[in-house]
Amino acid sequence: MAKSVALTTGKSFKTVTLAQQYFARILESRELKTAFEGDDLADVRAAYVGYCSATNWTLTSPPASFYPTRERGPGYTTRCFGVTFEDGSSGTFSMEKALRSIAMLKAA
Repeated sequence: MAKSVALTTGKSFKTVTLAQQYFARILESRELKTAFEGDDLADVRAAYVGYCSATNWTLTSPPASFYPTRERGPGYTTRCFGVTFEDGSSGTFSMEKALRSIAMLKAA
């Protein structure tokens, strides 16, 4: 049975795949390092906060902004979601892992 994803913004998806497709369009809609705004920002924030909640991740500083960025490692470069926190620190996160975690929490 497919696992659904529901965000605190009221947006919901019947499957994780549909949610991934939605967020892929958001990720591709902006230039790198350009902050998301409006409904896109609200949905990305809801997914990130839901991810942290589902995995019991303690945020030491609230997220201040989200934007497309690139993550690089040995032999790969990928476009992903970046987050900057109110304390000035920043990082990246996997939207796929976030959505799967939210769906698993709902299924439990």
